[in-house]
Amino acid sequence: MLKQKHLLVIYSAGILSMGIFSGCQKQSALTPKASTTNDVNQTSAYVSTPFGRVLSSKVHLVESGTEITVINGNLKKINSSTGAEMEDYGAATPAPGVRNNPFTTSSTQHLSTESIVPAGGGGTVGNGYYVYGNLPSGEDINSFSTSWIVPSAPVAGADSTLFLWNGADNQDGNTFMQPVLGWNDGNGQFWFIQNWGYANGNYFHSNYIQVATGTTVTGVMTQASAKNGKYKYNITFAGYPSINYTQSYPEPANQVIECWEAYVNNYIYFPPNQYVAMQDMNLQYVGSGTTNQPITWVQTSDGAIATPSGKNTVIQNNGTTNSIVDFYFQ
Repeated sequence: MLKQKHLLVIYSAGILSMGIFSGCQKQSALTPKASTTNDVNQTSAYVSTPFGRVLSSKVHLVESGTEITVINGNLKKINSSTGAEMEDYGAATPAPGVRNNPFTTSSTQHLSTESIVPAGGGGTVGNGYYVYGNLPSGEDINSFSTSWIVPSAPVAGADSTLFLWNGADNQDGNTFMQPVLGWNDGNGQFWFIQNWGYANGNYFHSNYIQVATGTTVTGVMTQASAKNGKYKYNITFAGYPSINYTQSYPEPANQVIECWEAYVNNYIYFPPNQYVAMQDMNLQYVGSGTTNQPITWVQTSDGAIATPSGKNTVIQNNGTTNSIVDFYFQ
């Protein structure tokens, strides 16, 4: 059954001059500014995340050397080396009968463009920027990776918030993990990479690293262990170990995702590139060894914006090593 995930947001974006950034892969991880860090004095404020606009009190930084795990049924931050408990975020699973999909529990400020007339002329609304593929019944993700090239900086929308990511979740929508390429989000007018996870109303993220246009990034999610009803995943960008992020979930991941998510309502705020290709995908099942498994992508109808090419999302290939999903900006 198609999930209702409204991922393209109507959100005002200032038009500023373009800032040029030259990044370096060896750069140290940086702590996000107030847009994504939890401020105890702003518990009622909403902040932008790759899951939508959510309460800042539900957004938590997971520093290097720490991780999120499940202890006695609760989500807790621990020291990865000593196991010492540092924070308790409450129950790891929803109450019986409750389904806490992160996209449906976020603020009503997180809207799709289905309810408005798209600006910019041309194009067809209905070809959404979110695609997913379910694993066969009984199969779980051992690892899933995707590579893509960091686009050029937005010209008109230098102050916009943009996210581009591959991800994995459980098909019930209660468990999410995402290696995310972001633009701005309160950190500055540059591209950055950051790892995110979600469980039962709480949104967790690593620090971030700035990356330059033209850099190839590879988001990877790998199951590290599965025992006693606890599934531990490493959420990473290959080659950037300082922002590796580990989270344990009460259920395994069995769905893969590709997504372009923008907090704007006109393509002019997108990068000037015609499209970005999400490619070089590798999906391995638990127990399948290193065999690259096939993916059959399901197209959503959420949040498309009219573009000059008339395209939004193009699934170039299903299958294994040749699976490609193109998200069109222009």
